[in-house]
Amino acid sequence: MTRLSQEVDGLALDLAWSQWAELGVEGTTRRHDWQAIDLEPLIIFTAHLGGADGRLRAGAIDWCITHSRFASTFRLRNLAEQASPATRAAFGQFAATVRAHSKAPWPGQGDPLTLLRPERMGSPDLRRPSLIQLRLRALVGVSARAEILKLMLAEPERPQAASALAEDAAYGKGSVAQALDMLTQAGIVQVQPDANRLLYRLSRPGELAQTLQWLPAVFPLWWPIFRITEAIADYTRGVSGPASTRTTALHGLLHRIDEDLHRLGLAEHVPRALGPASVTEFEHWALNFLAEQTGHSQTANGSREVSYVIHHLSFGGWLGTVNSAGRQARSLDSEQDQLDEGTGAAGLVHLMFNEVVGKGHRRGAPSAQETAQIEVMSHEFAQELVRPMRAGQEATFTAEFVRRWYENRRQKFGATG
Repeated sequence: MTRLSQEVDGLALDLAWSQWAELGVEGTTRRHDWQAIDLEPLIIFTAHLGGADGRLRAGAIDWCITHSRFASTFRLRNLAEQASPATRAAFGQFAATVRAHSKAPWPGQGDPLTLLRPERMGSPDLRRPSLIQLRLRALVGVSARAEILKLMLAEPERPQAASALAEDAAYGKGSVAQALDMLTQAGIVQVQPDANRLLYRLSRPGELAQTLQWLPAVFPLWWPIFRITEAIADYTRGVSGPASTRTTALHGLLHRIDEDLHRLGLAEHVPRALGPASVTEFEHWALNFLAEQTGHSQTANGSREVSYVIHHLSFGGWLGTVNSAGRQARSLDSEQDQLDEGTGAAGLVHLMFNEVVGKGHRRGAPSAQETAQIEVMSHEFAQELVRPMRAGQEATFTAEFVRRWYENRRQKFGATG
């Protein structure tokens, strides 16, 4: 195995681990707390990773057995049909294992795997912004309606055609058409003619966002991302030697991922296989692409990765700590170790927002308007994400998540200072 292959495989596992951590599987750092998770593509991608990490597969299978009610059998079937033969076979075994230990009618053919049950886990925390998909399913059911609402929340101002919604939702065109009709009749979605087609968008996105709360900052298209990741991993395992010998293999890889690159809007930015130099350039791009998906390159300016941990203490009060890669953790509030029960949560969040947004929003001190916005946004953040924590719980927020949450709430839904 080459060093490139080891790096790619490691990033693929990090990508899966972090997203399962969002869903409640213990084992790694959460790096996707500001991105919307897509459950069915994640399940199939994890099945593809197979025995590369037995603990990951065991945790994912156990989650699926315990929480199979959140998964869409229709989406699993539709996406598995689009997967590579190897991934389809791996998913067949994964699905057979879930079927053997639950009543979930999952698709796929294969023999059940030996189940190594980890410690039982609780229910996923649907307040997490990353779990907007599961929150919508809890609200309107595991259905095409939930996927359509998620896709429209991702771009609330952009009218979308039913065909595009069907492709990204991974439901049949008939199911999507029926769901759009129901949502339109309910007044949640509005329709407008455009030449010889109809376009759909949310009628009142701000009100829906306020109802749902805890929205993620971005909604990645995980299915094409996972497919590209798998293809890159297959490529790195099959090539060795100098760059001059890898051009043919790279041509094959680019052909394989071309459709997915276009879906992500990346086709024009990917180096093409014109010679040995392009091979090296592409492999560098591939590593950066995977690092970005895993969350390892969240701090594009090269600064250290920072996260904030807020503890609701068992005996009352609040405590905040700041973790920076390569440095010792420090207290978020340097003047006192513990803040009181009534105002501590809001105080810690305000300090966190001042560090992340106030110092990083612009050079120098924030303006009066920015200061007012920070005050309002930090109060909303505390009320939505921190105050509901029970005594004894803690929550971790990356600086990137705080920054994106602030910008998302301020720009997308009209928050002003």
